Parts: sequence; C-alpha cells; structure tokens
Amino acid sequence: MTVRTLFPIFIAALGMAVPAMAQETTAPATPSAMANPDVVTVRNISHVELSAGLPVVDDRGAPIGTVKKVAGNTVILTDGRADYRVPVVQLYAYTQGGADHFASRLPKSALRPVG
Repeated sequence: MTVRTLFPIFIAALGMAVPAMAQETTAPATPSAMANPDVVTVRNISHVELSAGLPVVDDRGAPIGTVKKVAGNTVILTDGRADYRVPVVQLYAYTQGGADHFASRLPKSALRPVG
C-alpha cells in the first residue's frame, strides 16, 4: 500500500474516534435522598470561607488542627505544638448531617512545620 492509499484510511479512522457526549441530568437529587445520613456533599472552598479557630481534619476525619490565619491563598493551621502552611486549594468542605466540615487533601504526615 502506498501513502496515497493509507492517508485517507487514516483520516477516516480519526473521524470515527469522536469522544462520547457527557450525560446530563435534569432532575436534581430529591430532598429525601439528600436527607439520607450516608449522603456527603463535597465542594471546593475559597479563602473567604476560612476563619481563625475553624477545625480542619484529614480525609479520614482525624484532626489536623485549627485555622490560625489566612494569608492570601495559604492557610496557617496549628495543632497547638506546631504551625503548618497549607495551600487553600488543598482544603475542601463537606456537608454531612446538615453541618459543614472542613478537611485537607493532605494528611498531617505530609505537612511540614513552619519555621
């Protein structure tokens, strides 16, 4: 086979490799489904949601510390013994049982004390 023959076959094969369209849902979750105690809603946060004294846990629920201060896009967490610098993008909020909780994507073992 020559390049003249293979090139149209190659182009045709590329045309068939179209990604599938994302599925859309028009029905939001029902209130009864959201009331289930096993439902956890997770969302990203911004620095304006964080304030001093706010407890932060790791993704398993183990306490990391509390917010000491927010400095731009960085949060200083303290456990009473050491301070830890954590980027805001590494924190998230989750709602469980009707209450907001804040957690870190980084485990405490991955955090290095400031100073």
